[in-house]
Amino acid sequence: MKVIELDAGGWLTPLDFYDALLASLGAPERHGRNINALIDSMIVGDINSVEAPYGVVVTGLNKAHEDAFDELTQAFAALARHNNQAHITGNDAWVEIT
Repeated sequence: MKVIELDAGGWLTPLDFYDALLASLGAPERHGRNINALIDSMIVGDINSVEAPYGVVVTGLNKAHEDAFDELTQAFAALARHNNQAHITGNDAWVEIT
């Protein structure tokens, strides 16, 4: 399984989270920067160059701004509601897209 590794240490805004994740997924420029768009591309598929199954590991969350941390938390929770595994702590997070 492919694993995408991201460092959240410099994230200040939710857009920093989306920009890092979407670049790693090979998302097109037109991809929306919101949770619904992530569900469409990561769960439904056929949008990004990286397709399931894959995992996303994020480290450095304790250094990310609260706004970026909160957006990641909401996004990973939404992905988990679609039969994926997700885990979030104060410093790192992972989600497995199957």
